[in-house]
Formats: sequence, structure tokens, C-alpha cells
Amino acid sequence: MMRLRTEVLRPVCVFGALCVGLYVHAQPAPQQPAAQPPWPAMQMPAPTPNDTLKSVEVEPDRRVRFRIWAPNSTEVKLHAEGPEATPGVTPQEINKYMAGVPLTKGDQGIWEATIGPIEPGVYRYTFTVDGVSTTDPRNPLTSQSLTHAFSMYEVPGSDFTEYKTAVPHGAISTVYYDSSATGGERRMHVYTPPGYENGSARLPVLYLLHGGGDSDDSWPTVGRAGAILDNLIASGKAVPMLIVMPAGHISTEFRLTPGVRMGHDAFNDDLVKVVLPYIDGHYRTIADRDHRALAGLSMGGLQTLNIALDNSADFAYVGVFSSGWFPNSIKEEQDTDVAQYRASGKPFRLFWVDAGKYDIALQNSHATVAILKDAGINVEEHESGGFHAWPSWRDYLHQFAAMVFKSSEAH
Repeated sequence: MMRLRTEVLRPVCVFGALCVGLYVHAQPAPQQPAAQPPWPAMQMPAPTPNDTLKSVEVEPDRRVRFRIWAPNSTEVKLHAEGPEATPGVTPQEINKYMAGVPLTKGDQGIWEATIGPIEPGVYRYTFTVDGVSTTDPRNPLTSQSLTHAFSMYEVPGSDFTEYKTAVPHGAISTVYYDSSATGGERRMHVYTPPGYENGSARLPVLYLLHGGGDSDDSWPTVGRAGAILDNLIASGKAVPMLIVMPAGHISTEFRLTPGVRMGHDAFNDDLVKVVLPYIDGHYRTIADRDHRALAGLSMGGLQTLNIALDNSADFAYVGVFSSGWFPNSIKEEQDTDVAQYRASGKPFRLFWVDAGKYDIALQNSHATVAILKDAGINVEEHESGGFHAWPSWRDYLHQFAAMVFKSSEAH
């Protein structure tokens, strides 16, 4: 049987090999791919004056030159912060800048204007080109607001707001979280002091609120909160702390509408019921009122007032910058937030208020302080020489941060 099987299979194998060979030889030869046309040479844009343009230059005398290339435009204006920081400047002089500084067009289509001298610090600016507002396309430094962005420039020499190479630096993180108070995802910025990542100590927390029309990106950028705390901590003037900078608006709509009480919306619950637990759950904090501070500027100052009075069990230190209740809302505030504090409020260790001589909120601030004092709150009130502007608010943070988490007596 084995022999018979071998004999039968052998011709089958030969026949199979023959068939395969015939099949292979029957196939057409593979087609060669058609030659592809060569790639066209890359066309580079023609050189323009914009390629090497230095759009912002700070001169040795602290005058600042701004430039933008707009060869086909007919009108360009500069809207820049900075003049308001000039010592002795008057509101009338500042008003000249409100409508924008006209730029002059040069031969190559480069528009130029110079302002100053400008006091050392960080400032925002935009251009208006033929009626359209735009950031500086040649400057990557920006600061976000609620609905748009600003470019930024810096005049060196501001000791407490500069990031210095000899000073240890903390970190500022962008944090996204889900909010049951507002519904949906929200964003905040969190400053942690130098060495936090490798440490184990629990730290106090300052919750720092921005003003109307700005965003949670404002204090970290134009507000220089990180540099201010780095320098204070390095000099021993402030204790190491976290700074939480949340988004104070709950939508992109911001209007001073009659009947709307600024500082009374879902943000208050977002801060107290969502952000506080989030921070205590994700960072090494000392989770009690004696190690929490709350401060804010302008709209954020109104939010600070209302949240602090309603939640004095959560915050022992309060800072109100350039803010105060509007005259038409004082009666309602007295009947609600102030009344609640009178009934069940805890004494504050520090209640610090400051507004500038030319601040649009100065009179509101004075009236609010009188109400707070009548409610039994020991308010430390100051009046600086500035305007309703970032130079004042950076200075207020510098002062306030050096005082919190040190007092042992309640006011």
C-alpha cells in the first residue's frame, strides 16, 4: 500500500507543479507605474518689512515705541496701558489716551508712535487698524480677557513684579474642573510656591478674584501674581501659600444691566461649593478659615464682599481692591449680606480695603466701609494715589499678601 500510494501521488505532484508553472507564465507582466510629475518648487512669500520688524522697543529713558506694518491701511491707533502709572498724572491727561494714540505711517508701510516715559511694570495694549482692534502680530506676549486678548509689554525696573533670576520661582498651573454650580467645565489658575512639588507641608490659600471683563488669566499675566509672591516669599515678607485665581464670570456676557446685582450669581456657589473642596482635595492645604484668604478687584471686590459676609466661617482674611457697593444696591445689601453677617458672622482677622485717589470706585468704597464698620467689622482702610488700573492692583496684592496668615487676633 505504501508503494502504491507513492506511485499514485508522484504523478499528481508533477501535474500540480506543471499547472502552477503554466498559470504563472500565463500572467501578464506587471505594469510599471507612470512617471509622476516633479513637485513644484516651494514658493516663498516675498520679503516684507514685517519680517524683521521690532514692534515694541523700550528706550533707556523709558519711552516706548510701538510699530505695526499695515501698508494698505489708512488709520492706525494705539490703545496702551502705562500712562496711568505716571506719578502726578491727572485724569484729564489720562482721558487723552482713552480714544487711542494715532500712529504715523512711514515710507515702508510701517506705522509708529511713541509714548512715555512709562513707569516700570507690565502693561497691555492693542492696535486699532481701520476700525478693527487687533493684537500685535509681532509680539507673542498676551493676556486673555473675557472676550478677547491683549498684547503685553514690560518696562524693566519694577522690583516687586519682575521675575528675577536669583529668586526661586513657583509654578502657575491651568486647571480645568466640572462645576455643578454653573453646569459644565470651567477653568482656573493655581499658583504653588517654590519647592511645593518636592515638599510635604500643608499651606494656606489665597483666593484671588479678577475684575469685570477680565478672566482667570489676568492675575497670572498682567497682574504678575506669581512674581509678586515669589519675591515676597524669597524676602521673608510673606509666608509660602497657594493662590487660586478662578474665572469670575459665568458667561461671556458682561453688562452693567439695571436690576442685576453684580457679585450675586452662580459664581459665588462655584467658589464656595466647588472650587474650595476641589483645592482642598487636590492640593496640600490647611483646610480651615484661619488659613484661607479672599481678595478681589473691582467686580471681584464685590464678589469678595458678598462671599465673605455670607461665608465668614470659611475665610478669616479679606481684601477689597478698588470696589464697593453701588449706591442703588446698598439697601438690598444691608438687608441681605450685611444682615446675615450681623446674625451669624465670625470676626475676621483682617479686613483690608484700598482704592485710589482717582479711582472710579473710591466713593463706593468709602460708603461700603462705613456700612461694614457699622456692622462691627474692624476695617483697615487705605487710599492710594492711583487710578482704577493694574498698577494699583499689583501694589495692593503686594501689600495684602504680606499681611495674611500672620495675625493672631480677630478684628
